[in-house]
Amino acid sequence: MEAQEILERAHQPGDLPEGWTVIPLDRNAVRMAILGWAGGAVVGFGLFILLWIVVANVIGIIQILFLAALAFIGIGSSILLVEKVRQFVDADRYLIVMTPETFVQQTGNRTITLPMYEIGHITLRGVFGGDATYSTRDERDYRTAIITPGQILGGRQSHRRRRTPDSLAFVDLRDGSDITVAKDNAFTDLPVLDELLRNYVDAARKAHNVT
Repeated sequence: MEAQEILERAHQPGDLPEGWTVIPLDRNAVRMAILGWAGGAVVGFGLFILLWIVVANVIGIIQILFLAALAFIGIGSSILLVEKVRQFVDADRYLIVMTPETFVQQTGNRTITLPMYEIGHITLRGVFGGDATYSTRDERDYRTAIITPGQILGGRQSHRRRRTPDSLAFVDLRDGSDITVAKDNAFTDLPVLDELLRNYVDAARKAHNVT
């Protein structure tokens, strides 16, 4: 089936073909991200204005560095806020479809499609040391991917703990290009998406005798 046919079938109500997994955009996750980035923008710009008022007459290197950091927080949060708002408004056009033979992802006007066995070097960046290799399940422990409120507030952190994932990506073995599947949990938790994708790729490689 072509990518457009797969997407049309995935959007239809009713039972999916056997072996298909359809992952729509998680609107609640995107909504929470919007609130978070809105808060970051308010805090960044608010503290920038407050600090500017306080040090306007005695600006030095330290003050400039603080102002630059706050401006970076405010601008960066605003850019990501706009991106998330657009994503939320256009949520119906964000979809991941995995079939035993094909991976299809729609992100707005962009559609990615390739055979499952052509996916390689699946990488869960920002967790487990950011290993870019095709790790076995025994090398991964998803309990170490959890960040607790205590850690956010500076609490003691176990030496085995790592921060939460930043993104999930893979390499298109046909041309060696990098494909980013997700940069946050907007579809589902990244470790869950990672495990699911690896299972499909493993099965497709075995079916096509690809090593």
